[in-house]
Amino acid sequence: MQLREARLCLDCEELHVDDHCPACASDAFAFLTRWVPVAERRPARRPPVRPPPSRLASLARGGVTGMALVAVGRWLWRATEPVPKDKPKR
Repeated sequence: MQLREARLCLDCEELHVDDHCPACASDAFAFLTRWVPVAERRPARRPPVRPPPSRLASLARGGVTGMALVAVGRWLWRATEPVPKDKPKR
């Protein structure tokens, strides 16, 4: 029986968790937490635990990063390339 759910029968002083007292069938009760304070079960919430990323996800992320670096590198290479005088700019 948990303290949060414990009820004290006001007629026969029986402790129970049901809606009616199992000893005298009375429905007059008071929760025990009225007189006995209950501390919180968990004083602080823990942050949710994230599963480590899968190998496939890390490879895909690395591949996307690599492709972006190659694209930026090509763009920079073209930007620094000298323009021939006989050809117009791209």
